[in-house]
Amino acid sequence: MSASPQPAANPPGGTSPSAADVEALQAQLARMAQQLDEIAAESRRSRERWEAIDELARDLTPIVIQAMERADAKLGDLEGRGYGEVLGAGAGVLDRVMRTFDRDGVRNIGDTIVLLLKTLQNMR
Repeated sequence: MSASPQPAANPPGGTSPSAADVEALQAQLARMAQQLDEIAAESRRSRERWEAIDELARDLTPIVIQAMERADAKLGDLEGRGYGEVLGAGAGVLDRVMRTFDRDGVRNIGDTIVLLLKTLQNMR
C-alpha cells in the first residue's frame, strides 16, 4: 500500500496565513536581503581599507626603521659632544624659573634679556 499525501497541517490557531500576511513577510524578507547586501558591501569596503593600510604599513616600515636609526645616530653624536649634559642643565634652569616665577615674571625676564642682548650687540 502506498501512502496517500497528507494535507498540509494548519499553523497553530487553526487558520492559514492570509495573502496580506504572506506579502508582508515577503516585503520584510526583501528588506532583510537588502540590508544583508549593504552589510556585505560595507564589509568588502572595510576589508579593502584594511588591506590598503596593511600595505602602507609594510611599505613604510623600512623608511621608519631607517629614520629611527638616523635619529639614534644623531642623538648619539650629540650626546658624545656633550649636548645631553648642557640640555639637562638647561632643563634644570627652566624648572627653577617655572617654580619661582609666574607667566608675567617670565615675560618680564625675557624682555630684560632681549634688551641686554641688544645693548651688547650695539656695543660692538
